[in-house]
Amino acid sequence: MIKKARISKPNTNEILMYLGYRGQEITADIKDQIKRCTAEALSCCNPRLVYKILPVYSGQIDTLPLEGHDIQALLESSEKAVVFAATLGSEAESLLMRSGVKSMSDALIMDAALSSVIENVCDNFEEDMRQVAKSEGLYLTDRYSPGYGDLPLTSQTLLCELLNTHRRIGLTVTPNHLMIPRKSVTAIMGMSVKEPTLRRKGCEVCSMFLNCDYRKEGKICNG
Repeated sequence: MIKKARISKPNTNEILMYLGYRGQEITADIKDQIKRCTAEALSCCNPRLVYKILPVYSGQIDTLPLEGHDIQALLESSEKAVVFAATLGSEAESLLMRSGVKSMSDALIMDAALSSVIENVCDNFEEDMRQVAKSEGLYLTDRYSPGYGDLPLTSQTLLCELLNTHRRIGLTVTPNHLMIPRKSVTAIMGMSVKEPTLRRKGCEVCSMFLNCDYRKEGKICNG
C-alpha cells in the first residue's frame, strides 16, 4: 500500500545531533542558517511511503527470508510484520547537490536537516501503525532497518524488491545495497501479542539538550 507521508514540526535538537553538537556555543548566525536550511529542506521535500503487512511465523516473515538473530528476536512474539520504505524523493537529492556547490556549511546543515525530516516521516508512520496495532489488540515493536545489528545491508534489496519501490515511490538500490535517493529508509516493525520493551529516545528529544552538562562532557544521562 502507498500511504501519504506526514511531516510534522522539525526537531532542531536532532539536527544538531546529526551535526555532531557536543555543547559548543551556537552563534546567532548558525541558528539562522539552521532555520533557513530547515525551511528550504521542508519546502523541497516530496515524501513518499509504501508498506505491506505480512504474517509472521516463529519470528520469520512470510515470503521474506531474512538473515540474523536480531530480527527474529524482534519478531518472536509478533503475529504480523510491517515492512515499509520511505523516501524524500529526487527533489531532496537535487537540493543536496545544489547546496554542496553553493556552500559547504549549507551542505552539511542541509544534510542534517534532511536526515531529521526522513526520520520524522518514519516516526509519524510508526505512530500511525501503533494505533493500527492497538485497534487489533496488538503492540508495535521498535522499527529495525537493514544494517542494524546482524541484519545485513543486503536485506535492503530484498525489502525494496518486495515493495516494488522503484515503480511505486522512485526508490532504487545500487549493487552495493545503498539507496537512491539517499534520504530514504527501509525498516521492519512487528505487531506483537506481548507488550515489548521499547528503546528510550535519545538526547535529541530532551528539553535540556542545549544546556546539558552530560553532553558537554561527551556523556549521556540515560545509561
